[in-house]
Amino acid sequence: MDKNIIRLSDLAKEISEVFRKNFSMERYWVSAEILGLKINKGHCYLQLGEKDERSTQPKAEFKAMIWASNFNFIHTRFIAETGNQLQENMEILCKVEVQFHERFGMSLIVHEVDAAYTLGKMAIERKKTVDKLKQEGVYFLNKQKQVSAVIQTIAVISSADADGFKDFTTKLNDNKFGLVFHTKLFPSLMQGDNAPRDIIAALTIIKQHACFPFLDAVVIVRGGGQTSSLSCYNDYSLAYEVANYPLPVLTGIGHTADVSVVDEVANMNLITPTAVADFIIQHTNTFKEQIDYLRDGIHAYANLCIESEEEAVADLMNAILSIVNETMEDEKSFFDNLASVITQTVNQELVSENSQLIYAKDKIRLLTESIITKELSQLSFDTSMLKNKSAAVLKQEENYLINAQQKSLILDPVNILKRGFSYTLYNNKPVYDANEVPLEAEIETVLYKGSIKSKKTK
Repeated sequence: MDKNIIRLSDLAKEISEVFRKNFSMERYWVSAEILGLKINKGHCYLQLGEKDERSTQPKAEFKAMIWASNFNFIHTRFIAETGNQLQENMEILCKVEVQFHERFGMSLIVHEVDAAYTLGKMAIERKKTVDKLKQEGVYFLNKQKQVSAVIQTIAVISSADADGFKDFTTKLNDNKFGLVFHTKLFPSLMQGDNAPRDIIAALTIIKQHACFPFLDAVVIVRGGGQTSSLSCYNDYSLAYEVANYPLPVLTGIGHTADVSVVDEVANMNLITPTAVADFIIQHTNTFKEQIDYLRDGIHAYANLCIESEEEAVADLMNAILSIVNETMEDEKSFFDNLASVITQTVNQELVSENSQLIYAKDKIRLLTESIITKELSQLSFDTSMLKNKSAAVLKQEENYLINAQQKSLILDPVNILKRGFSYTLYNNKPVYDANEVPLEAEIETVLYKGSIKSKKTK
């Protein structure tokens, strides 16, 4: 079988000719999703596609590009009308020119982008998110949370180097009322596709942080620099987390063109971070003013009560003094009469007691003399008896001493030795048993006159 063989370049030229004849003069409005986006040297390189809801693979996919000479105008206008940058996962309506190049294949050259179409798509997606939150019963939950009368301890979700965060903290700290606020930053991305995930992570960390039980509110703020993507604040997962959050959430995302879903479900949304700070300051100062007003009212009422009570006490004291004076006069008269009666009674009793005392003294004197006479007679008798008994005892003791002396003379060892007796010493100790003295030991026999030394032989 003969094969019709042509070179690749010739095939490319034929295709290019077909494209030139059929597409060179035509431009098409094409709806597509941005699957990829890259900017290089001012040119914007896009990967456009149409997704299949029943499959993970796109139905169609084309390379596209916006030349640098046109990109700045198109992108600037798109941002101004939508408040968002061209970005991945965004649906757009663009006017394209179909081109074919022998080396690079087919591509689409984008000449216009209809911002209204994107806004409409974003609005539809936004409405879907809002409807879903309402159906789930969480849309109004955070709005229903009671904001503390004093918002003083605040968790802030923002970028550490963002102008919005700096504006927020500066406004709080430099308030004219001298109020003191305590803020804790939980850093997060505040724009782009990864922002929702980052903000949700920050909200989760706040709930797990040691400061959580003492927080009055959570504030989400951004701002400063050029307007960037705000579509991340329409993310369902982020909006759900904010709506269902256990603390009141205040937002100051820094845009006026549109209100995001996060703004809608938050307890309160304000345009800018500075506006959030102003609200917190005024809200807290209102409570302070109420407290000051109540304090002043209490002081005034207390002073009025004190003055009234002082007057009442003064009147009462005067009445008491009058009664006391009258009572004292009555009591003085009574006691004067009583003193007179007591004096008379005492004098009478003294006279009577004096007579009785003289009688008692005479009676005691006579009784004492009788007792003394009787005791002296008994004492004389006892003394005579004691003398007699003492003489007998002394005679008895004298006889006893004479007998004892005689017995001691008889038992005196010297007198015993005089009768021819002796005693033996060993080592200057008396010997009572011969077995106590070893053989050849020197012993001493003591006589009435002198002693004899010898040795034991057996």
